[in-house]
Amino acid sequence: MKTPQDDHHFLREDRTLRWQRIAQLVDKNPSNLYIALENIQRWLTLGRVHPAPLLDWKQRIHQARQSPDDFAQFVSFLAAENHDSFAIKSCSPFVGLAPPQTTQ
Repeated sequence: MKTPQDDHHFLREDRTLRWQRIAQLVDKNPSNLYIALENIQRWLTLGRVHPAPLLDWKQRIHQARQSPDDFAQFVSFLAAENHDSFAIKSCSPFVGLAPPQTTQ
């Protein structure tokens, strides 16, 4: 029988906290957006079956780089508790930004 300690679903980082952490990392260092863009390009080059979420992220990131206001809106979007209403948040290009934090 599985216990919470055996099931990775119990140990993974809360989605809201994860997105808030990503938003903080991007806000502190906007060049972190290049990590996401590199991931997106690599996945598109590999022939991702459903590229729409990646293209959406790419557009949002490029828009965020247009002005300080656009960047602030993007960081707010990342930090918002909207992961259930925006499907693209289930396809995060921010892997490699920082190791996930787990709950114990």
